[in-house]
Amino acid sequence: MKQVIEMICRALEKKKKKKKGNRTAQTTKGFGAPPPTLEERLTSFKSRIPEDDSALCACDSGRPYTECCRPFHHGDRQCQTMLDVLRSRYSAFSYRIVDYVMESTHESCRDWRQDKVAWANDLDRSGMFDSFDFVKLEHGDEEMDEFDENKGYIDFEVTLRAKDDRLDSLAGQETVISERSTFLRNPDDMTWAYASGVVRSNVVGLENTSLNS
Repeated sequence: MKQVIEMICRALEKKKKKKKGNRTAQTTKGFGAPPPTLEERLTSFKSRIPEDDSALCACDSGRPYTECCRPFHHGDRQCQTMLDVLRSRYSAFSYRIVDYVMESTHESCRDWRQDKVAWANDLDRSGMFDSFDFVKLEHGDEEMDEFDENKGYIDFEVTLRAKDDRLDSLAGQETVISERSTFLRNPDDMTWAYASGVVRSNVVGLENTSLNS
């Protein structure tokens, strides 16, 4: 996800220079406090989850969030279809639910990391599309793999709009990201997870370029 955003921003405004602050390595001296746990880090992250229980879900299902993707995010429902994974992950990115993005990622995915704290920190810092508003999700039908009954695909498009306060010169501009995602099913409990995806954008010059290759 981080790679996608960086490539889109460079293509939209080639002269824009990104400023990166210097990071100082953190060390624990003597009997200092232990490093934070995953739970502690997750609770410190900002959230975009709607406070109104009647708010429609970000995945464009037309149903309230409480009746749509929230049960997946809270662990009350499991993803029994590929569309369950796609919709619930889209809304998780929209609402900044970092732990669900990790939980719904298959171990074979190149994004998957053993160090969950480092993974969560990286997502929070640069993987949650904070410079954009999520406009809409459009998707095709589920496609099963011809040879593997536990593998499938979905083609979908996500429309993002640059925020006014984060990318001044790009404010209001919409970008469409297209992806053909691969999903894998656990044959033991029959639940699906996100495994990989080929991502493209409508940005001029990048239409036929795989952004995550």
